[in-house]
Amino acid sequence: METSASEGVPYVVPPGGETVDPVSDDADSAYGDVESETASLTSSIMAGRFENGRRYHAYQDGLYMFPDDEQEQDRLDIKYASLQLVLSDTVTFAPLEDPQQILDIGTGTGIWAIDAGEKFPGATVTATDLSPIQPTWVPPNVRFEIDDAEQNWTWPPNHFDLVHMRTMTGCIRDWDSLYAQAFRHTKPGGYIELQEMDYMGVIQPTSRNPGTSFVTWCVEQGHAGQKAGINLRTSISFMTSSLEKAGFVDCKVLEFKLPIGPWPKQQRLRNAGLLQLSAMLEGIEGLSLRLYTYYAGWSLDELKVLLAKVRTELRDPGCHAYWPVIVVYARKPEGTKATS
Repeated sequence: METSASEGVPYVVPPGGETVDPVSDDADSAYGDVESETASLTSSIMAGRFENGRRYHAYQDGLYMFPDDEQEQDRLDIKYASLQLVLSDTVTFAPLEDPQQILDIGTGTGIWAIDAGEKFPGATVTATDLSPIQPTWVPPNVRFEIDDAEQNWTWPPNHFDLVHMRTMTGCIRDWDSLYAQAFRHTKPGGYIELQEMDYMGVIQPTSRNPGTSFVTWCVEQGHAGQKAGINLRTSISFMTSSLEKAGFVDCKVLEFKLPIGPWPKQQRLRNAGLLQLSAMLEGIEGLSLRLYTYYAGWSLDELKVLLAKVRTELRDPGCHAYWPVIVVYARKPEGTKATS
């Protein structure tokens, strides 16, 4: 079994359950002047950084892999919709009973937090992200904060009934530290839930198109991520072992496949695939630009050639590509309390 250079994540592609049935071949300072300094900081955060015509968040120095402009926000929303179809519109799989405090790490455009706030009206949902791209009009029990989850958490210990993370693979440098903080701030008997994608796409055996360029894009993006100090791979074994190391117990695992393209027979998966294809065709450049040109040393022209080939493959009904999706939830043992 090969391991990556970052965090020792195994290079294992989870099977994702049964093979998805395809359709037939013919289908398609700051104390001196707090107000002034705060305004300046807010303006800086909102302005972001621009590179290759795309805007990136300006909150955290060093690590900004992916844009946060309107085009990227659209991609995130479409990806969320496609994932919800695959997950049968399930907000959380953890068996929560009357939760009071929920934390959503890396909320993005905030849709999951809003959905959680509506599902659990008695809970306060705190959602954090590096980028202030969330909506203003939200349920009264949902609040958004700009925060770096890899810095020290300021919430009380034993505070949250649920700590939720979705598609954070490739965004975290030190998973062990993150999970340790999550454990400390989760209530005894509370849960952590991870809804992750392994960013090594799979071409399933039914495919008539080998998806060579798509696979190359995934591999090269993974190499560029390692140079940046992040890992775009995950696996069941890594997620469960890391949670157990932090102290969580009773890990439960569910596996899904997120199709890229409307090639599955099942209508729900077909719709998910169509949405994911749209997200990929529109968003693949934003996902690639900084990683490939800054960290991997590709020229912009080289990257554009590869991306054109990937788009062509993914548009082919004979290319049965999908993303492995792994959901893991685990519990903090009762009687286990963290001290302040």
